[in-house]
Amino acid sequence: MKISGKDGYVMYGGNTIAELTEWAMTGVSMAVIKKDPAFGDTVVEKVGDGVAEPGSISFKGSYDPSDSSGQTLLAAACKAGIGIYNLYLYAAAATWWHVGTGGTIIISKADAVTLPRSGMGVIDFAGEVEGACMEQVGTGS
Repeated sequence: MKISGKDGYVMYGGNTIAELTEWAMTGVSMAVIKKDPAFGDTVVEKVGDGVAEPGSISFKGSYDPSDSSGQTLLAAACKAGIGIYNLYLYAAAATWWHVGTGGTIIISKADAVTLPRSGMGVIDFAGEVEGACMEQVGTGS
């Protein structure tokens, strides 16, 4: 089943973060290293270094200074430098991603507000996933 972004939203704990219009995650990556050549090798060989980088997340939307249970709480987590584990990125009501057991998301960007002269204010958030990779729950709408 294909999933559209139109039903997406972000929750922190049991609270929906107000006014969000977009979220993204980079996914897992692993550094690739070149193996040392051995006598007689004619082709370079490469291998993964064995250490998974769990990636990062980001989301943005309309700035809502009255969202005390969402945007304000995430900004407080960023300022405190604490990792959070109960952030959920929803694609639909029955499909979401969260950090795996033992992992946290360190909010690295919050309260990044852009106020264009004509239009709604936009707020950006970003976080680094650490300790475990993001996991998908559900596959439908």
